[in-house]
This record gives sequence, C-alpha cells and structure tokens, in this order.
Amino acid sequence: MIKRSFRKNLQPIGDILSKAFQKRGMTTRFREFNIVRLWPKAVGEKIAVQTQPDGWREGTLFVRTTSSVWVQQLHFMKDEIRSKLNALAGKTVVWDIRFSVGYQPDVHKEEREAFHAQNAVLSDRDKKMIAECTESISDRELAEVVARVMQKEISRRRLPEEKRDR
Repeated sequence: MIKRSFRKNLQPIGDILSKAFQKRGMTTRFREFNIVRLWPKAVGEKIAVQTQPDGWREGTLFVRTTSSVWVQQLHFMKDEIRSKLNALAGKTVVWDIRFSVGYQPDVHKEEREAFHAQNAVLSDRDKKMIAECTESISDRELAEVVARVMQKEISRRRLPEEKRDR
C-alpha cells in the first residue's frame, strides 16, 4: 500500500469558507454580525441596555435607542464609540454611527429567565407524556435533547398562567 502525502494540498478551512462567502457577497453580513456582537463591549452595559444596533451599511452603523435623550447623549459620544468599535474589530469598519429612536427593550426578560432557571416542576402527567414521546427515538442523546426542549416549552407556556393566577 502506498502512502500519499496530502499535507501539501490541505488548506485551512477558514480560508476556504472566506473565499466561498466572498463569492456569495456574505462578508458584509459577517462584519455586521461582528459589530453587533461587539456593541455591548464598546459601549458598556448601561448603554447597551438602552440601545440596539439595527444594521450596518457601507461603513455606517445604525443604532436604535429607547428615547431622544439617548440619541442626543450618544451623538456626543459618537467618536469615542466608533473608536472603541474599530479597536475591538481590529480594523476600521465603522466610519459613521447614526442614532434614532425606536428600540423597546424586553422588560420581562429577567422574569422569564428567572422562571426558566427555576426549572418549573413538571407534573407526573407531563413527565409521562414526555417519556412516551421520546421512547420511540432510538438515539438516546437526541431523545434527551427532545425531552429538554419539551420541558422548557411546557415551562414557557406556564409562565403566562402563573401571572394570571396572581
């Protein structure tokens, strides 16, 4: 048997994916995603709660805020924020930032997360139903995932019920 050396023909997967995405014009979407991901680090938690990056086009980042007061305050901080974003990105990708009113933060997010963190106790009927639904799945790992999803969905649906009972 002859051993073939393929090492010299191998290319890093990142290079291959980068070329494929460039051909399909998807590099701008990745830049946009990266900027959105970096936004909380650049502005800090207090500002990130009141704002949401809404899009990025040709070097301009569009950001929605909760009020006109935030628009004005962030306008004064625009150069500093732009510098931080570009420093975090490692290159200049944001040339301008435009702020507008229109972001509505999810005020009940903390309540839902706290409820889900408690892992609402399932009734015996719920446990039996989940077991019946997952017993026919031959892959145990997949069955466990499906069971967790079902538990979370049951818990999520009970959140509004508990609020009605208060």
